[in-house]
Amino acid sequence: MINIVICDDELSYQEIMNFKIRQCMQNVFDMEYRIVCFNKLSDLKKHIEKNKTDIIFLDIMVNDENAMDWSIKNIKSKYTQIIFMTAFPQCAYNISESNCCYYLVKSRIDEENLTRALKKALQKNTKKDPNMTLIKSGNKNYIINYQDIYYIETFNNNLTIHLQDMDDITIYSTLKDYADKLPPNFLRCHKCYMVNMNHISSYEPHKFIITSGEMIPIPPKKYKDIINTYKNYLINL
Repeated sequence: MINIVICDDELSYQEIMNFKIRQCMQNVFDMEYRIVCFNKLSDLKKHIEKNKTDIIFLDIMVNDENAMDWSIKNIKSKYTQIIFMTAFPQCAYNISESNCCYYLVKSRIDEENLTRALKKALQKNTKKDPNMTLIKSGNKNYIINYQDIYYIETFNNNLTIHLQDMDDITIYSTLKDYADKLPPNFLRCHKCYMVNMNHISSYEPHKFIITSGEMIPIPPKKYKDIINTYKNYLINL
């Protein structure tokens, strides 16, 4: 779940941004999200103190207060990405001192610029958690947690990533290349399969049974070595 906040003292512009962000998230980023809106910096402060906040769309001037100055003093989390918005670019005099992920001029916020801003924020956001990653499949972008992957299978240089509580995602890559990005709890147990050892529920001759109930084959000639690797992983947890 991506938690997005819009803070702007113009209620009509809140509605415009809410609509534009929803359209962009649905058309470009296939992921769950939530949007909340505020028109006071004091209400924004209360919210971020109590709730995980991934992205803030923050008007530079809120009720005649410079929100960029305010953010320097009040938004301490490096996890939260701030996308500043303004109709008056001259107000962004101290942008270099702020935790600014992206900067948008209101009159120029179209789908292309908004997509670019959201993509950068999501990329920076995922780098804060080593288990999070951004995956592009076709025209869609997905944020996933590596630990939600059951297993990965390959066919003709296409990878299908099987996920917990999400539809499968298919990307163009070799299993060998993609394996370099994965944490050490992933085991190449077959030339066509890589399994998340945290989701193995049991094993028997020539296959793993994972928590989703699916069976992942293990070549008979490599069975002993692969099971020993899995046992060593359990011992060293």
